[in-house]
Amino acid sequence: MTDAFSRPDQTRPEPPRRCAVFLDFDGTYADHGAVPAAHAEAVQAVRANGHHVLLCTGRPLAILPPELAGTFDGLVTSAGARVDIDGQTLCDERIDPETARRAVAVLEEHGAAYCLESPEAMNVPERAMDLLRTRLTSLLGSADPDSPAAAGTRMIIDALTVPDDLAGCSFAKISIWDSPTGIRELAELVGPGLRALPNSITGDAARSGELQNARIDKADGVALVARHLGIDIADTVGAGDGMNDVGMLEAVGTAIGIEGSPAPVLAPADIIVPGPSRHGLVEAFTRIGLL
Repeated sequence: MTDAFSRPDQTRPEPPRRCAVFLDFDGTYADHGAVPAAHAEAVQAVRANGHHVLLCTGRPLAILPPELAGTFDGLVTSAGARVDIDGQTLCDERIDPETARRAVAVLEEHGAAYCLESPEAMNVPERAMDLLRTRLTSLLGSADPDSPAAAGTRMIIDALTVPDDLAGCSFAKISIWDSPTGIRELAELVGPGLRALPNSITGDAARSGELQNARIDKADGVALVARHLGIDIADTVGAGDGMNDVGMLEAVGTAIGIEGSPAPVLAPADIIVPGPSRHGLVEAFTRIGLL
């Protein structure tokens, strides 16, 4: 970790060259699905200063609020598997069909409650639909039913679909909401092609997590966008709080970590700022000269 911008009282650096900024969604840009007005305003100010700002999230397009697309210069979704910018889809990587069929067979054999995530749909086994709806609803707690967080959760619930053939689905990654078998063990049973990671939604690392395409990382999305825009990787900025952000934070020129994140997430961070509820990105953008 460098300490170039590690103290808030340091002299602010000169505004950098044209940058590409990549922001994780849950826990970084948004707080439980709700985007603070200060964050939304800061992103538009950074864009007005001539920089490109992209969302870089583990969520698929199917569960991103549609209004977000117009507030960013592009979207890196499904943990780097899909990249949309300038009206183009630069990549749309899916788990290969053989690995996908093997994964569904293992998950069914072990009675996991899971979701096959693609840009188009959130496919789930019929036996798990009620459990997933209940788990998602419970995340709301006492939240205002008219709040953005509640609307975002309802959007995920509405996106859940039971397909005719789970094994034949095309998808980018798998979210596991409940499993008697550990996530890492499930990945090993599936074999090469998938890697296990904790997720930022369920909070139960022992029984839940994600299986992602082992060939794809958020860092790949960052590199692809940088090439498309003609921006040197040294002039990229990334911000994240989850384990699926580690590759991105290691790849970018300036890495922003969020307070309270796991140690491997904070290790590559050049600066560490508070979470969305305390408008951490406003502080980060100011400290690195983007505002």
